[in-house]
Amino acid sequence: MQLKPQDLKTFESYKKAMRMAASQIKDNTKFCIYTDVQLPDAGGKMHVLKPFLALCPPAMLKPLLTPLKGGKRLISEGTCSLHEGKVILKGNKVPFGQLKTQATFFKDLLGGKAVAAPAGVKEEDEEEEAVEAKAATPEKPAPPPPPAATGIPKPPAQNIAASTGNQPPPPAPPKPGPQAGTTTAPPAAPAAQEPHPVRLAKASVAWHGTRGIVDGQCKQLKEAIRAHYGNSHPEVLKAIEGNMHKIDVIVERLDHKLADSLTKASAAPAAARTAELRVAQGILNEYIRYVNAEPSIDHIDRNPFGVKCNLRQVLASSLKQMSQSLIA
Repeated sequence: MQLKPQDLKTFESYKKAMRMAASQIKDNTKFCIYTDVQLPDAGGKMHVLKPFLALCPPAMLKPLLTPLKGGKRLISEGTCSLHEGKVILKGNKVPFGQLKTQATFFKDLLGGKAVAAPAGVKEEDEEEEAVEAKAATPEKPAPPPPPAATGIPKPPAQNIAASTGNQPPPPAPPKPGPQAGTTTAPPAAPAAQEPHPVRLAKASVAWHGTRGIVDGQCKQLKEAIRAHYGNSHPEVLKAIEGNMHKIDVIVERLDHKLADSLTKASAAPAAARTAELRVAQGILNEYIRYVNAEPSIDHIDRNPFGVKCNLRQVLASSLKQMSQSLIA
């Protein structure tokens, strides 16, 4: 299928084009997979598609990706065909682990056709390992820049709330005050030996707790930013306030839908529970993709204002717990 620029204008237009392309698959239809691409939906919400699949050769897709955001690095290409209603991908370094973890999303993307590997190719689940690996890699915060001789110095690059204009430097990290013990670890996972509905109900409560931790840490960071700039540089604070939404977006993207779905699955009879678990898995996959690709999480964890957020660690641990709770 010939992709056009308008096919990648929005998330909805991409899905429509992919479903059309999937309906036209023949033997040896070209495909390519890129690391990640960001597409806005009709409402302006940005979707991070990781990995990004297109049923066309890379030479056709590459110029269309130029105006889009994301890593956009080609990781696999090859041919695909249909077999028993599934799209079989044959190529080099196909990330079947990530595709399998997001099976619900890609099946919907391809008009109800599941993605599958050729016979004999091992499928490995890599998505959660990527979250844990990223959380386990400590990043040292860069020190704030020295004060400039004249004018108002710029803040360090890690200050995700800063505007692009000249601004005063943040303070040297103060000694952090006492923080609640829950700031570095989400609520405990339900015990594996408990009945599945009980574990699902507890997982729902745990996810609400995780969101509360993330929200609380983000609020502490915003208060620290306001406290630093508000007293001596109110004009700069006004500009910064316009960028505070970048911090709030994390809690908005990791919303309560997963907890709601877990509650429904817990209350559902066994026959209906499987369907609701698929819904919960799809939501969880979207969260995992977002956490893997969102740079603001690392910026917040490296903030120079003395607030120890540890969001990457908290989210990685909680997402792993949520995944385990879905297993009957």
